Amino acid sequence: MKSGVLATIILVGACGPGGRTDNGQPDARDGTGDSQSLPTSRVYAHSGSTLYQVDTQTLAPVTVGAMGGLGTQSLTDLAIDKNDHMVGITLDKLYTVDATTGTVTLISALSTGGFTSLSFVPSDLNNPSSTDILVSANDQGDVYSIDATNGSATKIGSYGSVAAGKVISSGDLIGVRGFGIYATVDVGTATQDYLARIDPATWKATPLGTGTGFDNIFGLAFWDGTIYGFVSTGTDAGKIITIDPNTGAGHEVLGGSVRWYGAGVATNAPILQ
Repeated sequence: MKSGVLATIILVGACGPGGRTDNGQPDARDGTGDSQSLPTSRVYAHSGSTLYQVDTQTLAPVTVGAMGGLGTQSLTDLAIDKNDHMVGITLDKLYTVDATTGTVTLISALSTGGFTSLSFVPSDLNNPSSTDILVSANDQGDVYSIDATNGSATKIGSYGSVAAGKVISSGDLIGVRGFGIYATVDVGTATQDYLARIDPATWKATPLGTGTGFDNIFGLAFWDGTIYGFVSTGTDAGKIITIDPNTGAGHEVLGGSVRWYGAGVATNAPILQ
């Protein structure tokens, strides 16, 4: 897109541009319905107004429900902690999300607007008992801390720069215990998204390889050793891809008629089963 939890919630990565629209009719578009049983995975993704749970065996998106309560806005990303508590964000508001119905409830307006991504991240990636914090970065690569009780935002870091140019958020990020923190980013003037490793101490991004080969990766998730990207390819269209955590290369695994806006996974997702 070239276009918590501690007392403080941290927000770290833009999940897509403002102004995205959704027609609110996902069942008719993608053929998934509420009659299907939900998969056991804790990978979730969403359009602008509908929540899905993703079966990581088949990659089929199973409809959870419409995200009633957003008004005229669209959800731009969601995050899930190790206790399966889900929150979501629009450009200027923070919500709780009911993972069984999709219904959202306003937590607070944000003191600073423009946030389009969200992810819980373990405060200690190697300690299963550590608390989760909530993280994101804007399209300038700046990292913010947001207080969930009053919506105040405080800048705490930056993705930085590499030889090819400034690194900014292009879509989303994930933080999984025992695995690490990864984000999709833009690098300089490149016309594709990169996967980057994020240093939890400095928030500096290290882009991997020569790019994913895809643009508009608005959602990022992880399960059983695999990173998944959720790509928006236009009105009522999207793709699910896998991304190699070593080379950063992307590979399409499923096309479909859901325009993906974001995704998330619990911070204690399995590394390998």
